[in-house]
Amino acid sequence: MGKSKRIENKPFVKFNSKFLFMHGYEILSKIFPTFLVCHPDVEGKVKEILKDRNIISDTLNIGPLGALYLAAKGMTCDYIFFVGCDMPFLNREVIKFMCGQIDNNIGGVVLKREKFEPLHAIYGRKFVLETAGKMIKNNERKISGMIEKNTDRFNIIDIDNSELKKFDPEIKFLNDIDTADDLKKF
Repeated sequence: MGKSKRIENKPFVKFNSKFLFMHGYEILSKIFPTFLVCHPDVEGKVKEILKDRNIISDTLNIGPLGALYLAAKGMTCDYIFFVGCDMPFLNREVIKFMCGQIDNNIGGVVLKREKFEPLHAIYGRKFVLETAGKMIKNNERKISGMIEKNTDRFNIIDIDNSELKKFDPEIKFLNDIDTADDLKKF
């Protein structure tokens, strides 16, 4: 959870009668031992709401790449499912399908339409520690750059030519809430 510039306090905006971040959290917590990386501005409120100790403070404050790197440093699992807090339509079956595509010799599993979908992807913890740390030192901030430079290390799933549409024909799971209009649209 980061700082939103388009919607103030985005994780705590009400969407379908609950906080926006809760939609994804509720799905993920049934699949994974959920951990959250939170910007310090929202961390206290998230801890209060969830009564959860599995929260990593975003001390880097450089966006999603920094959050992913901190998750890799703070966790001991082999793979990290990484998603934005503003994606209320996550699909359990899609996530399970993606997890089934993990091969122990890869950097992760990423979806692709016209471009990569780095905020609904699985990353190998060791791969992130190797690559993201270097990128951060070089002032590179885009997760998509990490994928683009290492496509040979990823299992890339073409959204239009995969089994994903049988779980979510409209690919709604990738929709995120970025603006006040999005809140009304969905």
